[in-house]
Amino acid sequence: MNMNKITDIFACRVLFFITAFSVGLWTIRIPTIRDQIHTDYIGIGYIMATFAIGSIIMMLGANLIIAKYSSKKILIFIGLAQWLLWLAVPFITDLGMFMVFAFIFGTAFGLFEICINLQASKIESRQKKSMMSGFHAFWSLGVLIGSFFTSFFLQWNIAILNNILIYVIIMLPMNIFFATKLREDKKILVNDKNNIFFIWPTLIFLLVIIAMSNALTEGSVDAWGALYMTDYIKVNGFKVGLATISFNIFMVVGRFYGDFIRDRIGVYNLLMTLMILSIISLLVLINYNSILSAVIGFAILGMGASSIVPIAYSLAGNIKGVDSGVGITIISVAVYGTFLGAPASLGILANTYGVNNIFTPIFILFIFLLIPIRIFKFHLKL
Repeated sequence: MNMNKITDIFACRVLFFITAFSVGLWTIRIPTIRDQIHTDYIGIGYIMATFAIGSIIMMLGANLIIAKYSSKKILIFIGLAQWLLWLAVPFITDLGMFMVFAFIFGTAFGLFEICINLQASKIESRQKKSMMSGFHAFWSLGVLIGSFFTSFFLQWNIAILNNILIYVIIMLPMNIFFATKLREDKKILVNDKNNIFFIWPTLIFLLVIIAMSNALTEGSVDAWGALYMTDYIKVNGFKVGLATISFNIFMVVGRFYGDFIRDRIGVYNLLMTLMILSIISLLVLINYNSILSAVIGFAILGMGASSIVPIAYSLAGNIKGVDSGVGITIISVAVYGTFLGAPASLGILANTYGVNNIFTPIFILFIFLLIPIRIFKFHLKL
């Protein structure tokens, strides 16, 4: 490949992949970290909550930071910061310290989230076609490949420090290089809605509800998938990663074809199909405890969850009268706001009723979510 001809589209996709690769590392190593800091499900929930607090705080000020420095410059810096922060993980042995670390990491991740989705939204607008699901396909591909290799490292008993060092050496230079290939922002002042505090259009409210519901799904797999496999399915080694791997294989497939399907059957039909698939998969995960049922359940869940958040980002970034950065920030805050309260709550649920039952409230929520999607079908032109 000619490095001088790398497009901003390709660079944006690679950045989605690289950062998600680290998520794959996290999801598989959660049981390792749980033992390292001597905590339980509730402790893991606290870590996820403090991570979310840091993300949300940074997201609320993201537009001002982007206006001053540009999303391109921020992504170069944040790429460096995130990978260097990973080097501290193997040396933290106390829950309280890990929560502080999670907060700091969350601020970096939250700013990245806004910047990379803003870049993707701008590209989608310039190309005048649905592309957001495709960008998020590279995110799922990153989680898939990251979790796949980390599962092998776990099987081979490679220490978490060595695991992280290998990834940092490879991914950090790539992150910085591809971030330099993005376009600089062109500031467009649509109106006075330059922050999230205004009377939202009805569409924004519905997108927020949809995004928050799906955040529970993705977050549950990221935070609890490996623990589900070790504690409920009773496996170890490479098999611990089967939940995340099967989930993300079908997330990748669903997201790669999501834009194509959306343009042909419409947002409403696609959303309803995805919701029903998610509901079926959650029933399987709650009620069955074999390796086969876990792989099938997480696979269907991956397909169901695949294009829901990309749809929310895509629509929010293209609402008339609302700055695209603001629309994306609203969805991002909704997603991480869900991570704020949900992990600790789900941790309590897991401790009391078993880790499989973290999926029960998500199942109930998805059932009820079918109603507003159906009601607003024509009003919102979905």
